[in-house]
Amino acid sequence: MVSVDSLLDGHEVAVRARVDELRAEAARVSVALGEAELALEHVTITRATLAMVVAGHDPQGRAGQDPVTAVFPTAESGIGPVKVPLWRADLDERVLPSGYRQLWTILVQSTDAVRAQDAACALGFEPIPAKVEGTRSKLKRLVRCGWLIESAPGVFKVADGVAR
Repeated sequence: MVSVDSLLDGHEVAVRARVDELRAEAARVSVALGEAELALEHVTITRATLAMVVAGHDPQGRAGQDPVTAVFPTAESGIGPVKVPLWRADLDERVLPSGYRQLWTILVQSTDAVRAQDAACALGFEPIPAKVEGTRSKLKRLVRCGWLIESAPGVFKVADGVAR
């Protein structure tokens, strides 16, 4: 006769195997999503750059526009979708979309690394899962683009060498 404990043990093994499979699949999808988002950001940056060139704007900004915001439109500019550009030494926080600039300010002003929940609260959000996860998503995008590092799982700080 089969015992309940042995049935439960067998079921637990099967469920744990399925959880492991799903975690591995989620990790693969997360990596693929990050790569696809990065490729989309490159296309957006290229499109904005080409639009400026075609419109006859000088890269030195002599057309009356700041060269940083000319190539990396901000939310206020109203030009196309706003994306977080890859960090480079010649960029500063002005190229970040408004919500990302607010996060950036919180991390720059912090003496320690910041958790997503603490950042969400600092932005004035209630610490509910939807707001915390939205904030975490933005923080992770800033990590993928080189502005921040994730010093420990779920703990973020300004990347070394990034201007404060």
